[in-house]
Amino acid sequence: MRILLLAHAPSTHTALWARALAARGHAIRLLSAEPGAPGPVSTRVVGTSVPLQALRYASARGAVREEIQRFKPDVTVAHFLPNYGFLAALAGARPWMLVCWGSDLLVNAWKTPLHRARARWTLRKADRIHVDAANLARAAEELGAPRDRIWTRAWGVDVPSLAPSETWSARRERSPALRILWTRQLEDLYDPETFIRALGALGRRGVPFEATIAGSGPLRMGLERLAKREKVADRIAWTGWVDRPRITALYRSHHAYVSLSRSDSTSQSLLEAMAAGLVPVVTDIDGNLEWVRHRREGLLVPTGDEEAVAAALAEVAKDAASAEAMSERSATVARERGNLADTVDLIERQLSELAGAPAARAVS
Repeated sequence: MRILLLAHAPSTHTALWARALAARGHAIRLLSAEPGAPGPVSTRVVGTSVPLQALRYASARGAVREEIQRFKPDVTVAHFLPNYGFLAALAGARPWMLVCWGSDLLVNAWKTPLHRARARWTLRKADRIHVDAANLARAAEELGAPRDRIWTRAWGVDVPSLAPSETWSARRERSPALRILWTRQLEDLYDPETFIRALGALGRRGVPFEATIAGSGPLRMGLERLAKREKVADRIAWTGWVDRPRITALYRSHHAYVSLSRSDSTSQSLLEAMAAGLVPVVTDIDGNLEWVRHRREGLLVPTGDEEAVAAALAEVAKDAASAEAMSERSATVARERGNLADTVDLIERQLSELAGAPAARAVS
């Protein structure tokens, strides 16, 4: 197939999609408002640089139409509703699939009546809407998306490359300290302050631990100061963003994974941690509940509760048998429901159906 991809080129999620489809032999053309690193597909930067971001995407309408005429795609795929999805609808791409990422439906679409109207209009123009979790499907339908156009499937991760090479207990026996991994961005949505406070509480409980924070963001300096106040600065390694080989190595050398997001759909980093056999300690939000049952695949904690996080990590540290069982079940769930290769098979089927069938009638 010839696939026109409208997405944010610098994003690792965009690269994941592009590589996966290009590897299957499809011709991919990527249009983005921002340049990205050299990748597996031909990329063109579109849109005019203007202060108001929404206008930048609207300004790319002509370039998208021109590319449709030149490239003649069988199908267009637009990632993230308010910008590239909106752009695909403005440009009249047909047929096209909208891929929602989570915050576009759970947060952005509800900011103002104007945001809701834009989301509703875009959703009803899309011929297919891919969401990665049931809570996103509900949000899309509430915003006016026709139910029969919504397709729910986790993106998935490269399970074989992340699969643990040894049991959780074997990994744990080599380290007297519980090794805890954080891979989320250092932004308010992911609540890293509660994580640092939880590490302080864990230290006060007398639990030996080492933490790695493999994320970057605007809160880092404040978090480093907080770590000093909590007397855990010497137990935290701040790596910042790391590349794929390094993050894989980090998964394989840690025991527990923590994500304290206040809102999320299916988290890619959660699936990666599960595939690698870490014990997840995550907030009890809808997106996580689709993957983790308390004391089955991991431990669930309330949002913003550092004492609950510390108690969960202490439980992982002290009950190796239970932790290993959770690790094994977690890896099994990721393998059975979160394998990228399986998702790509299904994506190809969805896109082939769109390309081979008449475009759905737009609903005004």
